[in-house]
Amino acid sequence: MDDWLYVLLTVVVSGFVGGITNHYAIKMLFHPRRPVHIGKWHVPFTPGLIPKRRDDIAKSLGKVVAEYLVTPEGVQEFLLRPSFRTQTEERTKQAFFRLADSQSTVREILLRWMTEERWESLKLEMSDAGRSAATRALRALWEKQDLGSRQLKAVVPGWTEENRKRWSEKAAEIVIRSLEDELLSSAGQKLLTKLAGELVDKTGGFLGAMAAIFVDEDKLVRKLTPVLLRTLHGKELEGQLVALIRDKLEQFGERRIGELLELIVEQEPLDWLNEQSERLPVESWIRSIEQIEAGQLIAPWKEKADRWIPTITGKAIELIGGLLPAAFQAIRLPSLVQEQVEKFPIERLEEIILSLSGKEFRAITWLGVLLGGMIGLIQALFVIWTR
Repeated sequence: MDDWLYVLLTVVVSGFVGGITNHYAIKMLFHPRRPVHIGKWHVPFTPGLIPKRRDDIAKSLGKVVAEYLVTPEGVQEFLLRPSFRTQTEERTKQAFFRLADSQSTVREILLRWMTEERWESLKLEMSDAGRSAATRALRALWEKQDLGSRQLKAVVPGWTEENRKRWSEKAAEIVIRSLEDELLSSAGQKLLTKLAGELVDKTGGFLGAMAAIFVDEDKLVRKLTPVLLRTLHGKELEGQLVALIRDKLEQFGERRIGELLELIVEQEPLDWLNEQSERLPVESWIRSIEQIEAGQLIAPWKEKADRWIPTITGKAIELIGGLLPAAFQAIRLPSLVQEQVEKFPIERLEEIILSLSGKEFRAITWLGVLLGGMIGLIQALFVIWTR
């Protein structure tokens, strides 16, 4: 064989071997996906490197991400950048003013972000949470402040002699006014007529017979009403009523709140408070709120938005930054990344890597051809030289 043909053939074969070796070396990063067995014999290098070391790669990647890429310090530094704060303020203002000018109801806005079924479910959850929060708050207040064993006068602000006198006068005025309104009402007039009739019927003897004949009950009521009204507005009755109410206030002031509440509701105070919190019409409140236009809720704050949005945004960023270490610890970022990598399909991973590094992998293949060809050339020249 001629020397030049020998050199050419050696270079071609060596280049082909170098290229095909690099090509399959790259392929063996991902293939085969699963171990290959011939009988009981496990074929070496199966599965490929990445499928075989998938768990180790996921664990290492989780550690790298948590310790070097996504750290509380790094995220805090990003949050505290002036550019991020400015951008956050601008976006918050834009969203706020869009809502302020919106004619959509709260329900319509919420349904843009969630399905109706989800919103109805969320309303039920909020109702239950609201009642539970009210129950816990009332119980905590009752127990923490020890309201059941405290006297009424120790809890009511301004429990002084002067205030009790003023409260008694006001209460007496309300009672007298209420009695007057009731007396002048049609129901009150009917009641007086009935009482007058019963009074005449119960009068016995000759006087009773004469009264039944000559007394007109309606006229009697018309004459009796002004007398009753003058009596109601008389200083004597008003003074007696004020004194009665003031005495009762003094008596109640000495009693414990738990006793008074149990006397009024006729059951254990805590049980009654729990029942009242369970009866709160939270669903009704939510329905009324969801029908309000968002603009009506936000409009009163519109003029102050330019002043308080930067303050609120800054405080929110500081709060989030302060909570980051605890949040990162709670979500266990290394484990989270490891779980996600383990769930990630190898096929998709190969597709991503090849889409990003396809040119480099092809360059490695051709580099194998070049190096193989050079090695073949050196080998052929060496053989010819040593003949």
